[in-house]
Amino acid sequence: MDLCFLYKLSVSALLLCTSPAGGYVDQLIADCEYDDNITDVVYLVKNVFNQKLNNIYDSRVGKYVGFGEYGMINAAHYNSQAWKMAARKAEVETLCRYSARYFRRSTLDRKVPPIVKVHLTKPADYGERSMLQCSLLGFFPQEVRVSWLRDGVEVSADVSSTDVLANGDWSFQLHSYLELTPERGQRVSCRVEHSSLREALEVDWDTSALEAKVLKRAVGISSFCIGFATAAGGAVYYWWKKRSDFSPLSR
Repeated sequence: MDLCFLYKLSVSALLLCTSPAGGYVDQLIADCEYDDNITDVVYLVKNVFNQKLNNIYDSRVGKYVGFGEYGMINAAHYNSQAWKMAARKAEVETLCRYSARYFRRSTLDRKVPPIVKVHLTKPADYGERSMLQCSLLGFFPQEVRVSWLRDGVEVSADVSSTDVLANGDWSFQLHSYLELTPERGQRVSCRVEHSSLREALEVDWDTSALEAKVLKRAVGISSFCIGFATAAGGAVYYWWKKRSDFSPLSR
């Protein structure tokens, strides 16, 4: 025990006395490398001393490989430690494969359908040139296709769109626009195709606001006509009553 302590003390003193101006840098770098499908994994543990690779653990061979005289000595020492080798083999599962499963769930396998809203960009009326906006919000992944339909037929003219925008929370948004002149009885839809949807989603433009304006205008005109007719009838009746009302003296 004393000899071992003296040996360690001597090595430490030697390193301190012979250390360069910048000192010594000993690094341990663990690295998980995956294929394109994140199924095959290679686990590497690198021991770097003063920016020089000393030895490396490679999960493909299941042991440490040394570089240079001291690197091979250290690699042989590590390979003789059963606990260290068991820990390295376990880390392939606990570090690399666990991270791969988490990454797949959060990215490759994550599907979030878009929230689709269709509305006018500003108030308009039938027969007035206007613009419809179709907003796709909170979807993932970012690959998406948007198109416009007028009475079931796809429209390609007067259509524009923004780029797919990142929200900063692993979701995206996109806005598509259609210039048109609204007509009564016409059906205008925004069609969305996304990997999270089993089939294309079609959202109709709700024209209830325009219909309400038309109804309100019709009610207003009807009320005016009824009021005018009532007033005119009252005036005619008053004139007729006045004309046919003779007093006893004049009789």
